Amino acid sequence: MQPSSEHSTLAALLAEQRALETLVNNAGPGAEEAIAMGRALLVFAEQEDAAFSALSSLLDPAAQQELADEHQEIAADLSLLDWLLQTTPDSPDVPVLTASLLRRMRQHIDRDGRLLTRAAALRSAAG
Repeated sequence: MQPSSEHSTLAALLAEQRALETLVNNAGPGAEEAIAMGRALLVFAEQEDAAFSALSSLLDPAAQQELADEHQEIAADLSLLDWLLQTTPDSPDVPVLTASLLRRMRQHIDRDGRLLTRAAALRSAAG
């Protein structure tokens, strides 16, 4: 990927990340809303993973792997929450899992923003 293409990719990802951050931070406590936010996060994660692999020289591989692992954990918990809503919507686990997912998604997206900002700064300094 050319430096200008990498810069455009990072700029686009940063814009998407900020929009996602706003959505997640404004999300209510409902399980259905958490699932919708989680799905949006996972769609973004696919784009982010592809961009980070192209920028692997700029980002710590351990940080990249940690993000990928978190994406998998969030996906698994979203599946569990969806299953709980389908099978036992009155389960006391639903609000607990929902709150945990929203908290972790907010933390994850915040860290995504810091990593993308750092990658953009590194790309600008290198290019």
